[in-house]
Amino acid sequence: MMTVRGLSVAQRGRYFIFFCLFSVVLLALSFRGASIAMAAGPEAHIKGEFGPLHNWPIIPIAMMLMPDGRVFAYGTNPSGVQGAKMYFAIWDPSMGTGIDAFDVLPNTTETDIFCAGQAHIPGTGEALIIGGDGRVNNIRNYAVNDVNIFDPSTDTLVRQTQSMAFKRWYATAVTLPNGEHIVLGGRNDRLFKGSKTAPATEATYSSTPEVRATDGNWRTLTSATSDYAYGALGASSWFYPRAWVNPQGDLFILAHNGNMYNLNTSGDGVLSKYTNKIQASKASLSSVMFAPGKILTIRKDRKAIVVDLNNPVKPIVSGAGFLAKDRLYGTATVLANGHVWVNGGSSTGNDLAGAALDTELWNPVTNTWKATASAATARLYHSASLLLPDGTVITGGGGAAGPLTQLNGEIYYPPYLFKTDGSGELAPRPDINDAPATPISWDQQFSIEASESIARVTLVRVGAATHAFNQETRFFDLPFLAEGNIVTVQSPASPNLAPPGHYLLFVWNASGVPSTARFIQIG
Repeated sequence: MMTVRGLSVAQRGRYFIFFCLFSVVLLALSFRGASIAMAAGPEAHIKGEFGPLHNWPIIPIAMMLMPDGRVFAYGTNPSGVQGAKMYFAIWDPSMGTGIDAFDVLPNTTETDIFCAGQAHIPGTGEALIIGGDGRVNNIRNYAVNDVNIFDPSTDTLVRQTQSMAFKRWYATAVTLPNGEHIVLGGRNDRLFKGSKTAPATEATYSSTPEVRATDGNWRTLTSATSDYAYGALGASSWFYPRAWVNPQGDLFILAHNGNMYNLNTSGDGVLSKYTNKIQASKASLSSVMFAPGKILTIRKDRKAIVVDLNNPVKPIVSGAGFLAKDRLYGTATVLANGHVWVNGGSSTGNDLAGAALDTELWNPVTNTWKATASAATARLYHSASLLLPDGTVITGGGGAAGPLTQLNGEIYYPPYLFKTDGSGELAPRPDINDAPATPISWDQQFSIEASESIARVTLVRVGAATHAFNQETRFFDLPFLAEGNIVTVQSPASPNLAPPGHYLLFVWNASGVPSTARFIQIG
């Protein structure tokens, strides 16, 4: 059965009873999932297909893909109630979706990592977790300045001795080209602007960014304080600020109100505002980097926009069509082929009235959207989606609070996994027989060996998704030369384009079907 480690005898007993009740159902679903994937509908090669709904031991509000292929998730207790002070979970996709694939682990840090910020640590592949939820007089949703690290080699979450200068709740952490992390945004105090219990003058936000060095020490960017870019103003810009490293090595910030900023993180920091801006969005709408220096962002009224950061003077903005419906609290996920899949959300907010079960796929080559498969259940506030090494997407969670307490997930099988003859059968996949097991550098050639001739090589940075945002993921079409089944590949040119860390390497056959990815480390 599912492993529950570090818990008392009484707690183990409660888990045993709970999961025994579901064991027969879950086992049946896991076998049924394989049959559905093997014999999906006749449009599976066009729309993709969902596997069966399966249970999770917590609501996976936040999910991170670790370099061993497992998913680190956290957000609630096993009843789906807000709070991650006692528990977190690990899912091993290679074991399927039955109860044996999950571990519930004890959080002994005394930090409630509910709605914390997260990023991967280059080199070690550990998870950096910053901030989280705090209680004052037994009232939730204050903030903490705690820093924790999850180590997948020991499955432990460890509180760090060096804390941040500022308390942060709903903050963003971004991996920088030198392996450091910048942290920005987040709320400092529960008495936020607009609160019925306090005037706006009592609102406090963490409007000064800070940087964590690779040795764990912190420095504040005292010259880059801004309420508008990632603080109290600018349409809740403190709420998981949308930020990415740009091709020039600085941080690009896309505010929810449409303003755009450049942050140079050296020294005390230099923040500058671009003269152009785009249509306003909301904190509940998704944005994702789908190509080097290019961001697809979903704005109000179903409008999608591409922001190209490759121009060093200012971002170049272009239209990317319209989604079929508004998707507040939905998530955009870059797939293994560089297309962007958007699932979940609701046109009416965190409720079921406008909930979208159908999903949509954007093709960056044709700049067009198409309807894709429909899910079994709604994914609203506190849901997340994450690309897996086999090219599928796990989408799960929602609730705490919400109309549904979603202690469950579904796996989406994209169109590229199916035969194109309408049979609904999974297509034969190439295999990667050999790939670099040691770190590679930038602008470097390396060789991979496949089971057949290869027509394409793609690279996707491992993801870290929460609250409609995955700031870690990046996609690359890699140039290569093939001699039979041996492929010589060129890595991304610089850490500005591909920050150091772990990536999923896919090879594709002539039929447009990807391999299961190999993890490679850059930097």
